[in-house]
Amino acid sequence: MLRSHALPAALVLLILVGCDRATPSANYFPLEPGRHWQYRVERTTMDGSTELRHAVRAVAVPPGLGIDAMRETLGGLRYLYVIDDDGIFRIGEAANGQRQGVGDVSRELVLPYPVNADSTWQTWSQTTVLENTGPPWETLFRINAPIRMRYQVEATDGAITTPAGRFDGCLVIAGRGTASVDVGNYIGRTQIEIASREWFAPGVGLVRMERDEKTGAAALSAGRLVMELDQWQRR
Repeated sequence: MLRSHALPAALVLLILVGCDRATPSANYFPLEPGRHWQYRVERTTMDGSTELRHAVRAVAVPPGLGIDAMRETLGGLRYLYVIDDDGIFRIGEAANGQRQGVGDVSRELVLPYPVNADSTWQTWSQTTVLENTGPPWETLFRINAPIRMRYQVEATDGAITTPAGRFDGCLVIAGRGTASVDVGNYIGRTQIEIASREWFAPGVGLVRMERDEKTGAAALSAGRLVMELDQWQRR
């Protein structure tokens, strides 16, 4: 079954990344205020597939926040970033004027400096598509678990076609993480695996993302997220 909804906030955490600095890395994450990106998202869980739309824009940073960059969703969620010599870090979010940390992790590495064909790094990621409303739960049961991910650059000359067109010279990043997690309920402890692949076009940013999440539990075995750029605007 395919339905259309707004993108849940939990998924936004995976894709709101970016900065703007005079380095080659910043070319893959432009964030001048006024830029805008709109994505088509297909989210597949054990309840079926849902078609979503997601829009985000880069906005000017208000004084006094102590951050270097910020993005905002249509729902008003703002994601906060700092930039230093080690890379770009997401340090939290703000909604209704209240600032919060990123779960239990205060600094989440988005992209290291410099980034090249040999780059590898590790950071935390949250599961987002492991959910089911079928038996034995009868109501929504969702696994929200932090997983330590290892990322590596697969290519610096990737090509991909999305609804927004063809993009060449892409930075292609692959991620993988595993963990044994006690998720409670009927499942208890289970092995969780995440595999992802992302394409970042120079001067544009994220143009496609594929993410698969799996567990060792038959009752909640897998989920998938695919997002691709629909349209974008520089200013």
